[in-house]
Amino acid sequence: MFVCICNALRDRDLAEAAKTDTPTVAEVFRRCGSRPKCGKCLPDVAQMIDEARGLQQVFAAAG
Repeated sequence: MFVCICNALRDRDLAEAAKTDTPTVAEVFRRCGSRPKCGKCLPDVAQMIDEARGLQQVFAAAG
């Protein structure tokens, strides 16, 4: 599913880019080789980052 229409970025691309220790929205876009344009997708990308952080914490606690 496309999350960022302006840059044609899909959820799986953004989710993969969000899997770092301390990602920011700008860093996620940079890893995808683009920059935010209209900004409508920024809340969705921020939510993906939060979800990636939550999964990292779950795996760290289980490990």
